[in-house]
Amino acid sequence: MHIGRWAVAAAAACTAWTSLLAQPAPTPRSFATRANMSVDSTTLVLSTAVATVEADPMAAGVSWIRVYFYAFPLGPDDVASVTRGSVVSMDKKWQREASRPRDYNTSRAVVQLTVDRRFKIVQADMSIPGHTCTIASTPRELGRFAQRYELDGKRLRLASTGSYICDRQSLKLPAETFRWSLDVDIPAFAKARGGP
Repeated sequence: MHIGRWAVAAAAACTAWTSLLAQPAPTPRSFATRANMSVDSTTLVLSTAVATVEADPMAAGVSWIRVYFYAFPLGPDDVASVTRGSVVSMDKKWQREASRPRDYNTSRAVVQLTVDRRFKIVQADMSIPGHTCTIASTPRELGRFAQRYELDGKRLRLASTGSYICDRQSLKLPAETFRWSLDVDIPAFAKARGGP
């Protein structure tokens, strides 16, 4: 009886290992995407996306899926870093390549999805240099936010087009209009500990 259980466990492990081996290693092209975002008159056209997943350290059962968008591709070294759940090399490249303020402000954005323990989206936030807003949090907003959303533990598929007027009255600042159109189908990785 014990031998039978061991054989079943060994067969399952072998199947899982074979499945992992059968999956091609990611390349820079694995992260290609299409995304357009804007805040008022500032427009971003972004061609690369990287997804990380991490548990919220302050709230049990809550996780964050962060999708980092860039206006430039990954290199081989970036792929190695990203597969370990870190975007440090991409952010360094962003800071190095975007030497002009205009390029800096239009070549990176982040969409953060707060999800429950079943990975259902409960809030969506968008961040563009100098601008951050919660763009979906009510049931109605969340129902309209994602036209497609799947996370199977290995890939993130997210399609979303919309707009949101961010009310900043509490800060005594004028409202900002966020617009976005994004379609990603990319690998997702557990975020590296202690890093972006």
